[in-house]
Amino acid sequence: MSRRLTLQAKNSEILLLSGLDDFLTELLLKLPEAGAPHPDSDSRLFPSLSGGTEPEMDDEWREFVRPELEAQFEGNRDRVEEDLTALRASGGNEMELEIPQLHVGAWIHALNQARLSLVARHRIKDEVLEEGPLLPGLEGMILFQIQFYGVLQEWLIEAGQSI
Repeated sequence: MSRRLTLQAKNSEILLLSGLDDFLTELLLKLPEAGAPHPDSDSRLFPSLSGGTEPEMDDEWREFVRPELEAQFEGNRDRVEEDLTALRASGGNEMELEIPQLHVGAWIHALNQARLSLVARHRIKDEVLEEGPLLPGLEGMILFQIQFYGVLQEWLIEAGQSI
């Protein structure tokens, strides 16, 4: 596993994510798929506004707002997927990725969407999220993936504020 994963400004227009080993690179490449539409994540990504108490309002939201949100989510995933084609070797067994500052918002939203979707699809409870990736098997891997995306999200938010 990488010991020196960093995100830093290359210049005023580009952020450089470096120190990606094979494992973290694979998780990064899974980001667009992790946030893709899935029946199990629908309620987490598009919750009912009224909790079902006002069906008419919920129907209007589904008809008028949800399609725009779906298009925005898809656009964010597409932008991230396009940026991921620029992954390149940086020496040794590590990879690096340049993220245009103009794309940081799409990355932040795609990371958040993927995290929410993974939690819903794998039915991970809040108390398990707090325990960390020390669990064995698939659930531990999913928790690590969620936390990795969370770290990247936090770094991108901080980097976006400092440039």
